[in-house]
Amino acid sequence: MIVAATALWVAVAAAIAFIYYVRLVEPRRLQLTEVEVPIQHLPEALNGLAIAQVSDLHYRPAADRERLCRQAVDLANAARTDLIVLTGDLADGYDVLEPCLEHLKALSAPLGVWAVLGNHDHYCLRGGIFRVTRPPSERERREALAAAGIKLLINEATRLEIGGGSLALVGVDDASSGRDDLPAALASAERADLVVLLSHSPDILDDPAADAADLVLCGHTHGGQITLPGVGSPWAPVWRDRRRCSGLMRAGRALCYVSRGVSSASQARFRCRPEVAVLTLQKGAPDGVRSVRVRRMSHEQPAVVEEVSS
Repeated sequence: MIVAATALWVAVAAAIAFIYYVRLVEPRRLQLTEVEVPIQHLPEALNGLAIAQVSDLHYRPAADRERLCRQAVDLANAARTDLIVLTGDLADGYDVLEPCLEHLKALSAPLGVWAVLGNHDHYCLRGGIFRVTRPPSERERREALAAAGIKLLINEATRLEIGGGSLALVGVDDASSGRDDLPAALASAERADLVVLLSHSPDILDDPAADAADLVLCGHTHGGQITLPGVGSPWAPVWRDRRRCSGLMRAGRALCYVSRGVSSASQARFRCRPEVAVLTLQKGAPDGVRSVRVRRMSHEQPAVVEEVSS
């Protein structure tokens, strides 16, 4: 009887300790992740180009979120990269974007700070049956981010000239809620030595037009948040393949990096620390990069038309 009672109390204590760690310890252990991205045809002018990726801040007016937001900004700036990109879910609702931008306006990089929107950027955090603020227009969003020194890409592209080389930076609106239009974004891209695509959700990889990109940068999954030894993440917010929830991978003809993000809506993590990623482009064959399956979707009808494994 004593042994059984002791075992029960040990189990209860272990469960409390686990919940405490998952909710209050690991979600606050923000780290800088440095990744070398090998690209076979990378021109010499872009060799060594460094990109800081900040994703899924999920800002809301709470002490822990504000602390993580400040830390993410400090890590990205301290890395002294050439370019900073924000891959969506800046805030947990468009009605708290303004205080979020008060933190993000400190970001700075020689080639600028660029952003795309995520699904939470289209929500209303403080909304309810009797109180829902009006969603900002596209122009209002652009102006708000521009005032913080951030350029917003909504299904469009821009061209960056870098020491004799060129980079097309393409950004789509949130694919997880059907707001993306990658063909339109690519149509506005000028010919460049390298094409980098920014998308909040990695489900953009199933768009056949994604093969036009050399590198795709995504977030949305939070790395799966809970990863178990020998199992990986049992769940991640991707529609088709949770193996695409984090890290560097090959998908079709493109390389893709999916960030574990800075925060999340639920604030629960285990063996999946939040991150700011620094991606350094290197000329070389991506032979050691793992491949993931993509399912090509038709733009005319939402059906699987092809399945490709690189």
